[in-house]
Amino acid sequence: MDMNPYEAGAPRTKGATRSYKTDEIRVLWDATRCIHTANCLNLLPAVFDIDAQPWVQLSGAQASEIAETVRACPTGALRYEGSDTLPQEEADDPTTVEVRPNGPLYLRGRLHVRGPGGKAIAEEYRIALCRCGASNNKPYCDASHRLIGFRDSALS
Repeated sequence: MDMNPYEAGAPRTKGATRSYKTDEIRVLWDATRCIHTANCLNLLPAVFDIDAQPWVQLSGAQASEIAETVRACPTGALRYEGSDTLPQEEADDPTTVEVRPNGPLYLRGRLHVRGPGGKAIAEEYRIALCRCGASNNKPYCDASHRLIGFRDSALS
């Protein structure tokens, strides 16, 4: 069975998949963390367009607009590094956890994710954690909740 790489549960690569750079900003995209919420596509379609090659065109907007859109990515699949003229991303304060109906947990803030035995898994500002148990990229959500029809009766 052929699987669309944009579908839930699709096989994932590991680590930052692509890097896009100008003199002012470097945008990193990690396909393992992208669950296709489409925030980037909806907020800044002149830069983020899945029908374009490459799908990220940094010339489509100012670096500050791109950084703002990247910060809207709830999973951390998009990250950015600024130059001297563009401030680096900072953690939200206070840290928040948003329970998405029938979906993952979105965490924002200064996050330190630890695995068994206290091993560091991630230190980041934005992540989406699996809540349904079906992710092939645990502890991160890979949108498998869509495939299995996960429903949270407590939030419905």
